Amino acid sequence: MLKSKKNLLCIVFILFCDKAFSSQSPILFLTIDSLRPDKISCYGFEKKTTPNIDKLCDQAFVFLNAYASAGWTSPSLVSIFSSLYPTTHGIEVRGLVLNSKIKTPIKILNEKGWKTYGEHSEGDTIGNIGFYPTKGTITKFLEEIKDENFFVWYHIRTPHLPYDPPEEYIREFLNGLTADQEKIRIIREKKMIVKGKDNIEFTDTEKKFVEVLYEADVKYLDSQIGEVIEKLKELGIFDKTIVVLTADHGEELFEHGWIGHASTSLDGHLYNEIIKIPLIIRTPDIKKRTYIQTPVSHVDIMPILFSMLGIKEKFLTDSGVIKVSKSNISKKDNVIFSSTSPCGWQCKEDEKWKRIYVIQEKNWKLIYYNYDGNKPKERFELFKLPDEKNDLSQENPEKLSYMVKKLFETIGEHKAKQALFQPEVYIEKK
Repeated sequence: MLKSKKNLLCIVFILFCDKAFSSQSPILFLTIDSLRPDKISCYGFEKKTTPNIDKLCDQAFVFLNAYASAGWTSPSLVSIFSSLYPTTHGIEVRGLVLNSKIKTPIKILNEKGWKTYGEHSEGDTIGNIGFYPTKGTITKFLEEIKDENFFVWYHIRTPHLPYDPPEEYIREFLNGLTADQEKIRIIREKKMIVKGKDNIEFTDTEKKFVEVLYEADVKYLDSQIGEVIEKLKELGIFDKTIVVLTADHGEELFEHGWIGHASTSLDGHLYNEIIKIPLIIRTPDIKKRTYIQTPVSHVDIMPILFSMLGIKEKFLTDSGVIKVSKSNISKKDNVIFSSTSPCGWQCKEDEKWKRIYVIQEKNWKLIYYNYDGNKPKERFELFKLPDEKNDLSQENPEKLSYMVKKLFETIGEHKAKQALFQPEVYIEKK
């Protein structure tokens, strides 16, 4: 019996191909809430929203096909640092925390000599990962640990709703647009704008205005990142530091009728405006901007870092074989998987059973819903990317059958691993 259980554990085997990477670099790991890659200049956005991020890109791997493992914050963050999908680690709804017996990549880094710190706003729901708490602001904290071999995680909530950057950032992008000020006040003040409850309708011009607010918020975010990078330079450690920048998930800006994501709309989905994310890994060993086409997920980030650092220790992961060199990063399996609850952090007890799942292979994407309204019901959507408006499930029964089979096999594999490491209950502090 024990032997069969061990067979369920997916262990990563890292192929480290270029030994010229620095093996003892300090690491700054930035996770950004609700950041879309198509609003970042080095990803091709025509507006100059991200001059500081662009400078990071100039000495980095820039992943053009990176995807979130979930449609809201907590499960995505756990996936990043555990290298496990939510369907494996089990943090799919509020009130759960990672099983403390799981030896995460962060715990391994601690054993290998990195002091791992986490500065974020998600409390103990991100517990059992292996982080020590930080103190004070991130810039002050970096001053305290500048002589350590550190791994510092810093989670920034900009540009999450409300979209309320300083006025000077808004003026830069407004270009004469006007909108109903009461609607704009709501966008700039409310953390949640619930679909079907907040009775707001936006004209096309007002939708553009909301998008400008988001873009201005991205520019404001970039200035915050610039301050952190400037502190690394001031301390004389930037040149040896690996900087990772990614997002927990993206953000809808009316592509499918609304704005936000699961925790803000209570009607989340997994179209690409939500799950396509930026991933930038800046390292002193890369001397030019290096675009990576390989599809990757949250669960691949720590294995990629381990490969760059020359760490060969095996650990429980949902990632696959990864090959890293200074010019490219490739994987054996390029399938993308994601899942979410439609109401995220805000799910009521009687809604926590609802799920949306995605599996994506090449240019085909299957979305599976286990509900319709408040009733259990299986629903499928099949798309040929980049289109996500024209459901092809009725026209392509063979492709639908193939994708459905692949999806349920994947979910089954994840759930089998989860059975060995059930998540623990987290009691929120009042």
